[in-house]
Amino acid sequence: MAGRGEAVTERLRCVRPGAADAGDYQRLFGHPEVGRWLRPPRLEPMTVAAIELRLARDRADWDGHGFGPWVLRDRQTGAFVGRAGLAWITIGGESVVELPWAVLPGSQGRGYATEAALAAVETARELGLDRVISLTLPENRASLRVMEKAGLSRVGPVDHAGLPHVLYELELSP
Repeated sequence: MAGRGEAVTERLRCVRPGAADAGDYQRLFGHPEVGRWLRPPRLEPMTVAAIELRLARDRADWDGHGFGPWVLRDRQTGAFVGRAGLAWITIGGESVVELPWAVLPGSQGRGYATEAALAAVETARELGLDRVISLTLPENRASLRVMEKAGLSRVGPVDHAGLPHVLYELELSP
């Protein structure tokens, strides 16, 4: 299944991650405000090694599946905004394609996550995927809004990574 290595939206250039993006991944996933949703305070912060593994897995998704998470860059300035796209995860023993996103705190609240999520849904349709899901912690209201704006519907609670999450999904028509 061949994917798009790049998507362009009104304000974002969404590109396949490379080794040169390691510093941006460290800034994003090492930031406490981002980490509070990805690694809640009761858990250890993401280590440098864990962030490097995240980048390696994102790149492996592209190599193995032809699609994966993008690095998000501002179209006008080229500045790093965050990460979003499509990613394989396992929930309840089932491999599914997730819409993940994380945006640097200085860029949050501007609609970048929604813009990237909509581009990812479009890409999923082009790839002929049957379904995409997204999940977050129940108290992450900003991500819940992004899921709804991207057209996903609430399925209900699910345990993921040992924590209660809210699961949303979108069935994609052929």
